[in-house]
Amino acid sequence: MRWGTLGSFGLIAFMGCTGPVVAQQTQSRPRLAQSYQPAPPPNWTGPQVGGFGGGSFGSPFSFAEPGAHLCPGSGLGPISPPCFETPFQFSGQPWSGTVGAFAGYNAQFGNLVAGVEGDAAWKRISTSQTLPVPFTPISGPVVGVPGVGTFMRSETFTGSMTQRWDGSLRLRLGTLVTPWTLAYGTAGGAVGSVCNSFSYTATLTPPVGSLGPPPTSAFGADNWCETRIGYTVGAGVETALALGKTLGYNSKLRFEYRYTDLGSFSRDVPLAVTTTPCTVGCTGNAHIDLRAAFHTFRVGLGFGL
Repeated sequence: MRWGTLGSFGLIAFMGCTGPVVAQQTQSRPRLAQSYQPAPPPNWTGPQVGGFGGGSFGSPFSFAEPGAHLCPGSGLGPISPPCFETPFQFSGQPWSGTVGAFAGYNAQFGNLVAGVEGDAAWKRISTSQTLPVPFTPISGPVVGVPGVGTFMRSETFTGSMTQRWDGSLRLRLGTLVTPWTLAYGTAGGAVGSVCNSFSYTATLTPPVGSLGPPPTSAFGADNWCETRIGYTVGAGVETALALGKTLGYNSKLRFEYRYTDLGSFSRDVPLAVTTTPCTVGCTGNAHIDLRAAFHTFRVGLGFGL
């Protein structure tokens, strides 16, 4: 009887203590359910800034110099041998990482989103080549002129191309695949820096006992950078993210591909005889033809303002 009485008092005391807790939990569940609300679809209208990273490779990066040469001067008159040019050219698809930033403004019209955007990117796409040409004959013996035979010429070419930065100002137009995902195309003008270098050395040796000039050498070199203007086109997918209560759907992740072409251009590098004076026809300009274009794949994160 005594243990039964104590047990009754204990059960009453336990219910008295736990009752408010159970009631509190029961009452709190509706409040939690009422406080949760799904985020509304994002508004694509407004300014946006962000950054990106990715990879870029030249396609093509080409360098061609078909005309550098060192030949005997016209002082030999009719016995001057013909001058054969040694072609020097290379091209490739060098790769580089790239990082940059963008800013723009979008306007939503139903399922269509149109906007304007500018960006700037930094990279280092570079390619180079060296071509040594050993002593080779450039003419045969001249019949009827004693002591005049085959001239021998050696040459060395070096060249390089480097693309370091670029930017663009573009239009964007896309359609909403879902309220949270935009598929778009983009096109506009591009600007970028292309730096190049070229050097040429040559030595011309006449035949032993020749009536012509003594051995002659020539040299030419130049380093230069150009700011080129071209175009860029591409496409991408952009999706809205919920990055917390403060940012909401103003954050957008994008995946983008772009092709940029900075065009074809040329450069003349003067070549000069550096040893024995020569009359006419020893050297001229090295005429270089270049082309700079590249593909870029980017992953970016933008924030609405």
